[in-house]
Order: sequence, then C-alpha cells, then structure tokens
Amino acid sequence: MSKIIASPVKRWPGTVVISDPLSYPQLLRFREALGSIGSDTDDWMAVNYAVLPGVTACIEEYHLQGFPEQPSPENWPATPPTSSARLIAWLINEINALMAEAEPDPNE
Repeated sequence: MSKIIASPVKRWPGTVVISDPLSYPQLLRFREALGSIGSDTDDWMAVNYAVLPGVTACIEEYHLQGFPEQPSPENWPATPPTSSARLIAWLINEINALMAEAEPDPNE
C-alpha cells in the first residue's frame, strides 16, 4: 500500500507516491543520508544534495509537472533553488511522518 501526496510547491505541481510502509533498506538509506549531514554544515544546498539519496530511496513514483520522470541526486533540479529546497524539505517531512506514525495497539 503506497501513499499519494500532493506537492505544495508551485513550481512542480502534481503528486508523489511514497512507499508505505517503508522497507528496512529504504529506511536505513534515509537515516544514513540524514546522518551524513553533520552539525557544522551551513551550506543548505550541500545539505539538500546529501539527503537526496535517502529521499529518492523512499519514493516510488513522481508525477510532477516539469520534473524528471526518474529523478536521482544527479539529475534532481537544483534551480530555482528555493523551490528545490521546499520540495526536498516537504518530502523529508512526509517520510518523517511515516516513521512517526503510531503503532496500532494490539490490545484494542
């Protein structure tokens, strides 16, 4: 079962399909990418590029206007930079939301 989410970024309207549930390889790749950032980084473009392998590992499909069909860190649009950063931040938040979902109580 996948989760379809609508892009809030005006530059790239459309939808993205996130794996739901995430597999261990996807989750570990995402966590590894976030962990690769380091605490002394103030170059937000470098941070965005560093997290892309983890983000793209969790996405099944992209249906965004004007966006590559099979995006990867190498062909991910970096411009306009604010729109690109917003799209990456949105995807990170959506993946984090999947990780934070409450487990169903087996006693209910």
